[in-house]
Formats: sequence, structure tokens, C-alpha cells
Amino acid sequence: MKKGVLFFSLVIWLLSGCSDYEKLLKSDDFDLKYDRAKAYYNEGDYARALPLLDQMLTVRMGTADEEEIRYYIAYCYYGQSQYLISSTLFKNFFISFPRSYRAEECLYQSAYSLYQASPPYYLDQSQTYKALSEFQYFADTYKKSDRVTDANRIMDELRAKLELKSYRSAQLYFDTENYQAAAVTWENLLVDFPETDEAEDIGQKIARSWFNYATQSVPCKKPERFDKAVESCDIFREKFPESTLLPAVNALRERSLEQKERALTEKENYDCDE
Repeated sequence: MKKGVLFFSLVIWLLSGCSDYEKLLKSDDFDLKYDRAKAYYNEGDYARALPLLDQMLTVRMGTADEEEIRYYIAYCYYGQSQYLISSTLFKNFFISFPRSYRAEECLYQSAYSLYQASPPYYLDQSQTYKALSEFQYFADTYKKSDRVTDANRIMDELRAKLELKSYRSAQLYFDTENYQAAAVTWENLLVDFPETDEAEDIGQKIARSWFNYATQSVPCKKPERFDKAVESCDIFREKFPESTLLPAVNALRERSLEQKERALTEKENYDCDE
């Protein structure tokens, strides 16, 4: 019996609250609406604050309140994890109010929203690239900002994610015996991320990929493709003369030269001009 009474009381209380909020939405008392909107915002109730702020923006456009209202609206979307919208709104704030004391914060939050929207490495990384671009723009715009350190740290994190995606993609190509794609993807990784800690490992994998690609090629193509394997081994030997992987790379180079000579002999039995 007591549980039923408590449940009924809770329902009445909720309905009363909803009724009060609906009345507030329909009210013409915009000062009250703004006060309540800020109260909801400060309580973290962004779902209720946002409709009120949208109404306030309509009636306070072009007034001194517009800047603050737009600021709150952007954070309402951010607080509800609608990061792509919040990024756009923060950026628009920065463009609309470049001299505001909030401009720096909003430009940073535009980039940070995109960072929040950046998915795991194995998914499409469009938002990651956009976040990197926005953080770089922030760092270039506010070179002396205290936030630049955090921006650089986050950019390093985002680059590491892109590097991991490239590496795993190349490894998948290799594991599925798509050796040309593996070699090209690893080569592009070294161009895009020259400071990678995996450079030695990737270098020998490039050479091995070109070797395997040559091995599975038709006779007419083998000689030039084994040359590619030899070239990759030579690049590795020049860059990493003290590497523990050097003996394996040297052995692969010798095998590539041997296979090339054998392929040249086989090639004589084929009409490679067809």
C-alpha cells in the first residue's frame, strides 16, 4: 500500500514538473526564461536548457545577450554528446565574436568536439583529420595560449591513431597475401609518419612484401619486381646499419638477387611482348 502511494506521489510530482516546464516554454516572460535556462544549464540539464536558449536567441538576436546565449547553446549540444553540431557552433562563435574573451575557448572547443567525435582507429577517420586541422589552426592562432600544450598532446594522440590504422591496414594486406598493397601502404606510412617508432620493423616488412609480390608474379614481371625487393633492402641497410634485423634483411637481399637471376632465365622461355 505504501509503495503504491509513493509511486502515485512520484508520478504527480513528475507531471507537475513537466507542466511547469511546458508553461515556461509558452511564457512571454523572457527574463524568467533566461534565468531558468541558465539554471538548467548550471545543473547540467542541457535537454531543458536548450529549447529555452533557442527561444531566447530569437528574441535577443543583436543584443548584448546574444554572445552569451550562443555560448551556452554550443555547450548544451556538447553536453549532450552532439559533437559535430557543437564543433560547428563553437567555430561560428569564434568567427562571430573574434574579440570576445570567450573566442579562444570556443575555437579550442570546436577542435575538442571533433576530437570527441573521432572514432576508433578501425573506422573511417574523417573526423580525426578534421580534428587535427582544427587543433593546428588553434595552435597557429593562439601561439601563446596555455591550451597549446594540450592541443599538441591531443594532436600526437590523433596522429598515433592514424598511424595505427595505416599499420593495421598494411598488415591485413600482408596477411591476405596482397603484398603490393601491403608494401605501398607501409611505404606511405613512413612518408606520413617519419618519426614512427616502428620504422625498422616496417622497413623490413616492406622488403619482405616486395619479395613475396615478386615471387607470386608472372615470369615476365619477376625480374623488375625482385629489383624492387633488393632496392627496399638497400634502403633498410642504409637507414639502419646497426639494426638487429639487418641479418634477415641481408639474407632476403641475397635471395632476391638469386631469384632475379632464375627469373631472367625463365623469362627467355616466354614471349613477354604479348
